[in-house]
Amino acid sequence: MNNWDDLRFLVALSKTGTMTAAAKSLGTNTATVSRRIERLSETLGMPAFVKTGDGWRPSEAVASLINLAQSFDGELQAALNTQAANTDSEPVTINVGSLPIITSMVLFPGLTTHKPMLEGVRLNFSDRIFREGLGDHDLVLQYNRPDQGRIIARKVGEMDFRFYGFSDAPVGEEWAGLGEGHDDSPLMQFGHSHFGREPKLRVDSLMALHRLMKVTRLPGPLPDLLAASDPDLVPVFPNAPTRHEDVWLFYHESRRNDPGMRRAVDWIIKCFGDATGTTIANDA
Repeated sequence: MNNWDDLRFLVALSKTGTMTAAAKSLGTNTATVSRRIERLSETLGMPAFVKTGDGWRPSEAVASLINLAQSFDGELQAALNTQAANTDSEPVTINVGSLPIITSMVLFPGLTTHKPMLEGVRLNFSDRIFREGLGDHDLVLQYNRPDQGRIIARKVGEMDFRFYGFSDAPVGEEWAGLGEGHDDSPLMQFGHSHFGREPKLRVDSLMALHRLMKVTRLPGPLPDLLAASDPDLVPVFPNAPTRHEDVWLFYHESRRNDPGMRRAVDWIIKCFGDATGTTIANDA
């Protein structure tokens, strides 16, 4: 590879998975991204990326190059953030990818109650459902421990789920649930088993599911944290097992010494302590 600038295109496409998103992140156009990737493939003598149903995935030919570029990018960002933290520079930006329920119910309240902890840090939030890896995020929150990549992962909190309905609405044969991509979850399987049918209505997020349930008065699976904010909700099956989910945070290991990242991690742990009563020591 004679042009080191090509590494930016490799990393951008590996993070976003689409030519359009990669072009947007680089401030260029889709044709330029496609041309750079094609040139790399010609240089390597094999495809740099493989098209899948989930987007473009790096081939083995560029995996080591991408790892090298991501490490360099992370270390550079950490160095810049360290310098910014010791001056009066603009706040450092941390892009946070999270499930909507966690962002809304856990993180947003902490923006005011623990504002001083984010001194010198600017957070950009975006919804993240079903994707693997960091993508174009600096830091990700998800259920279950991630098991791939050069990352630092830590458990930051817990969430409990069960079926809820409304005290003024009898439970019948119909229910509301999440999209088909969630059907393998124990709580959705419980719903299929108990009601003996598919949900009458489906949505993609728990926040949207709660709003749908309020309108239709149908029962559905919700986290205890969200149900506690609505006095009309009551457990439908009080004796049924509660579904417990561990929430994990992870980021690239090259950002280990990034002061902006550490402030964000400390703040997230504090937010979970407030929201769920979970207190986990920070050893990141």
